[in-house]
Amino acid sequence: MSQFVDLARNLLALEINTVLKTGISAEKMPMAGDALIDLAQEYYVFLCEALEVFGSRETAILAPWAGPISDSFHWGMAPFVPPSDAARPDRYDPFFFSRDLPGNDPARGTTLKVFDDLREVASWLREMTDRTLDAARQPGAGADVVSAAALIDQDTMPILMRIQRNSDQINDVLRRRGLDTVSYLRGMDEEVRRMPALKTADVVTIRKAWDVGTELVVMQSTIQIDGDVVTRLLKGRDTAGNSVVIGVHKDAVDVSFRYWSFLIDALGRFAGKAVNTLVGDTG
Repeated sequence: MSQFVDLARNLLALEINTVLKTGISAEKMPMAGDALIDLAQEYYVFLCEALEVFGSRETAILAPWAGPISDSFHWGMAPFVPPSDAARPDRYDPFFFSRDLPGNDPARGTTLKVFDDLREVASWLREMTDRTLDAARQPGAGADVVSAAALIDQDTMPILMRIQRNSDQINDVLRRRGLDTVSYLRGMDEEVRRMPALKTADVVTIRKAWDVGTELVVMQSTIQIDGDVVTRLLKGRDTAGNSVVIGVHKDAVDVSFRYWSFLIDALGRFAGKAVNTLVGDTG
């Protein structure tokens, strides 16, 4: 019954995302453990590419101009060698770059610790990106800072936030299900990779994170069960040249809304109760 209630709660709002992707594999989500490996690897590659603005991947040396900016805040983890004058050298991890992809190395499978590290690096990157862009706008900004700011893709900011939030949610799932000590690896036992301890809501969390990955969401519509509708469009995409994408999103909303309405109706009839009663809202 608890999984049925979880399903009902997940149906209280409908969210439709339209994303841009350079290549489409058209594959279904694999077993949950494999999906976590895929996701950790995708996050790792994305972060490694974004980090190149601030230092060298080969040497793990932070760019001289970036050291003072990194030292101006005290959260997140910098995947570089700590500068000699770093106020908190413990928040640097130069080995982040040198490790194999999570889930490939038998000594370092995809674990709760991996998602903790991904979250902390994404947190550091978000703040570094924001402060570097701000520093480049100041009068008398150094040439190195201005050059680095010009290399920053500002579309990475929402993806970094997504990595933070999804890593937190995934780790919460692993902790609650007692799976936080399992190290997920390619080719490991199928039953372990299936993660049978997961509930429906947990699989939904992993599936959404796996589906979206690090893709750029250009349009999003959210429909609440009380009738409120919010549509978001990425700035710069509201042009005639994006009419095809806008049309695709509109069609997706129409199809999703019809299917969602059918599910809500079927759920209410199956349960023999109003949806608000089913999910425990007696107010």
